[in-house]
Amino acid sequence: MPRAIGWNKRDPELGKLKIEARIFGNKLTFHRQAGRFEQWEEFTPDEEDWDTVNELAENKFQRGKVQAQHLKIIQARGRKF
Repeated sequence: MPRAIGWNKRDPELGKLKIEARIFGNKLTFHRQAGRFEQWEEFTPDEEDWDTVNELAENKFQRGKVQAQHLKIIQARGRKF
C-alpha cells in the first residue's frame, strides 16, 4: 500500500484539520482528523482539496515518491480511467 498524501487545513467550523488522501487498489479515499486523539473520518473533498492533492501528488511523482498509476487515479479524481 502506498503512503498517504497528507496536509493540514483550517476550517472555519471545525478548526485545524489533518487531511489524508489514501489509495488502496484503484480506490481513492479522503480522511480527516480534527484533533490529535480523534478518530479519522472519511469525507467528500471539495475543489480546494482536489487541487491540493493533485499538486502534492505531482510534486511527489517528480521526486519518485508516487507511482504513475496512483498519479493517474488522483488526476482522474478517483474515477475509473
